[in-house]
Amino acid sequence: MVPESQVREKLDAGKDGSYVVCTDAVTAAVDAQAIVVLTPWPEFRSTNWHIVFDVMERPARVFDGHNVLDRQLLEHIGFVVTTVGVRNGVV
Repeated sequence: MVPESQVREKLDAGKDGSYVVCTDAVTAAVDAQAIVVLTPWPEFRSTNWHIVFDVMERPARVFDGHNVLDRQLLEHIGFVVTTVGVRNGVV
């Protein structure tokens, strides 16, 4: 996990309070309409996607920019899943 201080430094943060730094996926997903995965970090594979889905607005969407997530599991949970380089679930 990237330390909050590093995130704030890189984003020149805190000036307008336009974002919040969260320490876990569930907290970040509360009332969100979509999750966008832009890194292949292993934390995303071990995330409890059932809980994430429960706290999101509907329809809950996941955009997987690195094809690191289990698409079938996410769709079974109820997510609308979009992946890069994959058409209709076929690589």
